[in-house]
Amino acid sequence: MQAEVYVYVLDVLHPTDLRRDEVKKAFNEDKLKPFEYVREMVGNHGIKGIKNVEFYDAIFKGDEFLLKYMVNFANGRIAVKVIGSDDPWKMLREYYSYIEKRFNIQ
Repeated sequence: MQAEVYVYVLDVLHPTDLRRDEVKKAFNEDKLKPFEYVREMVGNHGIKGIKNVEFYDAIFKGDEFLLKYMVNFANGRIAVKVIGSDDPWKMLREYYSYIEKRFNIQ
């Protein structure tokens, strides 16, 4: 069975056992709650000593989404994305296209 939700950290996609509907519901309750679902996984992939997390951005396309968090940790700052999609690489491309248009990047 294919994952519904992925974590993108250090340029690697990691499948989770989360469902898109539960992540979207959590996001609607508290924008930081979806990150709490994946905090341990992020730590297991080398992001140690998390100091604070900020919600940064999101896009939604039908029932698919990308949530971006900025994470301050012991060694600096990193972006972590929580992606709910059947094709997470496509969702990443759509996010970067959205950023190019939003900031008028040529």
